[in-house]
Amino acid sequence: MKILLSHIKPEDSGAHTWIQDINNIDMFVENSEATEIIVDNFLTAYNYSSIGSLVSKIASKLRLNGKIIVYQQDIDFVCHQYNKTGIDIQDLNDLLFNGGIPMYSALNAEVVSDLLKSTGLTVEQKQINTQNMQSIIVARRDHV
Repeated sequence: MKILLSHIKPEDSGAHTWIQDINNIDMFVENSEATEIIVDNFLTAYNYSSIGSLVSKIASKLRLNGKIIVYQQDIDFVCHQYNKTGIDIQDLNDLLFNGGIPMYSALNAEVVSDLLKSTGLTVEQKQINTQNMQSIIVARRDHV
């Protein structure tokens, strides 16, 4: 089973089951059932203090050798762009708050990567998409 966690309904989720509300995840997927989970700008819609348990809940759904891909706005890169390249304040606000997703926390690639590792996953890839200022983190469950 493939899962897409996103607050915005995709035009075409393909082979992925779309889940908008983390409270409903247990209705769609059992523990250790998912072969792939895409987390698309989902985490910052929750308070920072609850993100660790949220990542643990998501990781528990991943089966052995399953993969999780996290796309998340990277606050370090956003701040760098604002500070060093002269992105104006309107563009900054549009970038952070006009995506239709409520934002209750800010994250960077290191925090997300560390949270994934804390659940026993192995981080295979970490990169920044400079076009949309998102970090992309790929992790895998390679042992129980």
